[in-house]
Amino acid sequence: MYEKDTIVANATPLIPSAVGIVRISGGEALNIGRKLFTLPEDIQERKAYFGKILDEKGEVIDEGLFIYFKAPKSFTGEDVVEIYPHGSVPVIKKILSTAVYHGARIAEAGEFTKRAFFNGKIDLTQAEAIAQLIEAKTEKASKVAVNILEGKLSQQVNQLRDSLLELVSLIEAEINFPEDVEAIDQQVITDRLTQVIEGIDRLTATYKKGQILNQGIKLAIVGKPNVGKSSLFNALVGYERAIVSDIKGTTRDFIEETLSIQGIPVKLLDTAGIRETQDEIEKIGVERSLEKIKEADIVIFVFDASQGVDEEDLKIYQMVKEKDPIVVGNKADLLDKTEKKYYFKNVLLVSSKTLKNINLLEEAILKKLNLLEEGDTEVYINLRHYELLKKAKEILMKVLENLPYYLSQKEILMLEIREAEKYLEEITGEITTEEILGSIFSRFCIGK
Repeated sequence: MYEKDTIVANATPLIPSAVGIVRISGGEALNIGRKLFTLPEDIQERKAYFGKILDEKGEVIDEGLFIYFKAPKSFTGEDVVEIYPHGSVPVIKKILSTAVYHGARIAEAGEFTKRAFFNGKIDLTQAEAIAQLIEAKTEKASKVAVNILEGKLSQQVNQLRDSLLELVSLIEAEINFPEDVEAIDQQVITDRLTQVIEGIDRLTATYKKGQILNQGIKLAIVGKPNVGKSSLFNALVGYERAIVSDIKGTTRDFIEETLSIQGIPVKLLDTAGIRETQDEIEKIGVERSLEKIKEADIVIFVFDASQGVDEEDLKIYQMVKEKDPIVVGNKADLLDKTEKKYYFKNVLLVSSKTLKNINLLEEAILKKLNLLEEGDTEVYINLRHYELLKKAKEILMKVLENLPYYLSQKEILMLEIREAEKYLEEITGEITTEEILGSIFSRFCIGK
């Protein structure tokens, strides 16, 4: 499934830095490393050596460190050499070209991790977690990726698979040895299938959270001009990103910014004030705002709490009502004792100036998407996992709903359960195809 040649790549970005890393993996890694680096005759694995880095003519390129990881005790399961020069772009490029001169090949995207998978160092969910960890935008996203990398998702999937395998073995024994083995009680099969389906449901329920964690929440702030949308935007972001002015129509286009709320990435959209206008530029901003509202996962509808709600506010609210917005009364610091009409059942009064209740608004955002729950062993599945789990559940539900028929056709029952079990094996990569692997590893960066 993969070329057993020797590959090389930079494991750090090609940008000026204090230190760079060049990684070589394969059967010739040590031999190529010896040609690249001044080393003693006998070296120990996993020990750092300081020396000169040489080009194909034996001339010094740089000086740095050299570490050898002997197979199978390496990331890829092959012999691996890592060279640590200074992070000079020309130096790293020269080391790469010299390694190629000595017989290595430039690695493809994700090829080191791919070799780790083929050599049994990690399963497919762990391989995906490496890419997820590299791309993580928040601490929470990186924590979830580490949980999967440690095998917590694999463990849950394997428990479900093992449960089905045990059931298959009982059915097979009954088919092959009918005189010696008692028929399986229908309730045993029902309970086992129900248990696995419930386990699948628990995993599939994490899919939406996983998407949000990796891609972020799209949140739009809407309201009429001059109700403090931009001030609220700045309060959530934590600095003055949007222009704040008392002049109506200051925000003429939508502004985007990404922030983190309790570890969840949020793409915040500050939209132009929605109102009828003759200004052509402002009119375009309003149209774009309405488009962004349709894309948003959550909408914050803002009005001026110190002035109360008027017909213009209500008209705008009707435009976003179907998005079930969080209703926020801004400028609470300006409230006087005059009774105001808000018309809405649940209004969160905040002040973007004093930051009053901004923390409650953040909680309301997460609560809206059921993201307040925490777990020490959280794992979130991706789309590939979700589709495979869904297929497995469909088969098991079909069996459960037609169990009397399947009990009279034990061979078919066994094959159906085995088919569901194979979908679970695809998640961890015990069963896979080159097409699937190509799709997964092509998303990796070179050198990983």
